[in-house]
Amino acid sequence: MSFLSERDPFKVGLVALVLGGLVAGGVVLLSTLSFGTTTYTAVLEHTAGLRAGEDVQVHGVSVGEVRSVELGEDDVEVRFTVDSAIQLGEATTAEVKVATLLGNHYLEVDPQGAGSLAHATIPLEQTAVPYNLQDVLEQGTSSLDQLDPDLLARALTATSDALGASGEEVGPALQGIAQLSDVISARSTQTGRLLRAARGVSDQLNAGSQDLFALMRSANLVIEEVVNRREAIHQLLVETRGLADALDQIVAQTRGDLDPALRDLNTALASLRTQDRQLQDVLVQMAPAVRYVANATGNGPYLDLFLNSPALPADDANCALRNCR
Repeated sequence: MSFLSERDPFKVGLVALVLGGLVAGGVVLLSTLSFGTTTYTAVLEHTAGLRAGEDVQVHGVSVGEVRSVELGEDDVEVRFTVDSAIQLGEATTAEVKVATLLGNHYLEVDPQGAGSLAHATIPLEQTAVPYNLQDVLEQGTSSLDQLDPDLLARALTATSDALGASGEEVGPALQGIAQLSDVISARSTQTGRLLRAARGVSDQLNAGSQDLFALMRSANLVIEEVVNRREAIHQLLVETRGLADALDQIVAQTRGDLDPALRDLNTALASLRTQDRQLQDVLVQMAPAVRYVANATGNGPYLDLFLNSPALPADDANCALRNCR
């Protein structure tokens, strides 16, 4: 007899039922657990149409979802999850907002304050809903009493006639709005990435705000210095113009005396040029004589004399023959 045939079928079935129950419980537990997220509770005055499965957003970025909406004693308790990296302080607020024209909603959470939420719950005084029917009725009663019923009836009749006449255009307009809502809902992921990128840019600008303010203050100092220098340059130009006018007057007054002086100066310069040419000629004529004296006295403190042969040409003849020494 084999090992399997020795087992009791009742015990095998009981073990199978227990294992099946454990697996089912594990699946249910895993479906309710949120990995990488933290669960919080928000106490609302009423649901305002919020349903389980809708988004939870922080500054327009989806960071979690609504897990359940349950009725309390005098309020509504909403359990939702948020990424564990986001810290909700003790002054955190929550508000139900309308996402699309088709009635979709989301829970807008605004982390504020230090520390953490007491009992991981946002109290009723820190939450808000888009509308309160009772408040609307109470605030609108006094306004409705002031309305003229006959005038209101005529206005509604005129509105009905206008809508009836444009019924063909209203239908396509509503269809276009529905299609636009579908496009926005389908592109929600891309919109979320865009908002996160915009948030990153705003964070960088916020981080560099001190540097921007310092740069602006420095620019103000530069502008003030340029204005001061501009005034100094303007004053310098004014004084330079005055000096030019004064010099012009001096030249006009002394022109009669300066003309003869300039003519005499030109005459003196011409005489100096003539004397310069004469001096150059003297130096040219003296050069051979000085050379002879230097050659005759170059051997010592005495004068050497040499007698040239009559057959030899004189120095002037040698120079004429281009044989100058």
